[in-house]
Amino acid sequence: MDSIAVLSPDQPVLHNGRRATFLHMTRGAAIIRYWGDSHAFSVPPETLSPSPVRARPRGPSAARDEPITRERAAHDSAIALP
Repeated sequence: MDSIAVLSPDQPVLHNGRRATFLHMTRGAAIIRYWGDSHAFSVPPETLSPSPVRARPRGPSAARDEPITRERAAHDSAIALP
């Protein structure tokens, strides 16, 4: 596994193939918590690797307050009324 050059708090990482969250560094050790676990523990920072980021679907989307979104919402609610 490749070592992580820069670790930031709450960064998702992998340790021994398990997903974890990096919490902080203490005396040269990385403090992590496995996902779904409540206990934190220290590991050598070189044993961590970046967690793969899942791709988010990309596509145009309007902000909630843009006119096209407001018009569409008003149209949809008008259709839903009996």
